[in-house]
Amino acid sequence: MTFQNRMKVNKGSGFIRKYLRSANRRRKALKALYVAGLAAVLLVGGWYWYSQSQEAYVPQEFYDARGRAAEISSRIVQLTDASVQTLRLISAADEAGNYRRGLTLITEEVDRNNEIKSQAVKLSEEVKTMALNLGAVKPEKAASAGLQAATTGLELAQRLVNYNNYSQELLAVLQARLKSNGAPGTREKIEEIIIKMNHEAEAINDLNKRYQEEIRKFDRLVK
Repeated sequence: MTFQNRMKVNKGSGFIRKYLRSANRRRKALKALYVAGLAAVLLVGGWYWYSQSQEAYVPQEFYDARGRAAEISSRIVQLTDASVQTLRLISAADEAGNYRRGLTLITEEVDRNNEIKSQAVKLSEEVKTMALNLGAVKPEKAASAGLQAATTGLELAQRLVNYNNYSQELLAVLQARLKSNGAPGTREKIEEIIIKMNHEAEAINDLNKRYQEEIRKFDRLVK
């Protein structure tokens, strides 16, 4: 009886030990499965968060300012083309000794020149608006590219203002020259101003190319 009981106990103890070992293995397996499942959830959740955080986003305000900047730039190009043509006519009038005609053209050009300067200031304001909205742009690489483009755009606008200032200075000298019936002392001054204008024009062209490249990079990153 005692032996049987002992045997039963032993058998019972062995079963319990086997059960405990089996339960322990199941517990470890379940724990491993839980850890693996948790890791999978965290991984999927983390990837979702990352993908959501990196999903392309550009505020509408940025696009609106960019659209207005494009319209202003187009207007500046039109005005500048007309200005170049008028300067050629003024030069021709000077060479022909038709000073009255030249002075009339200068008066018209002064008004156009003032509008170019006003448009350049507006362009600068729109580019600033673009820059102010870059903080919300995603991904970060796109925001960085947008900042480079905005920086270049601001420098471009400043160069346009510089060019415009030289143009106004040129018109003032031309006006003085034509009023004095072609005073020879003004020719050197005119040539000096034209050199400065050409320098600014080259800088404007280079900056425009750089801006176009940077804005295309921005567009690729937010697609």
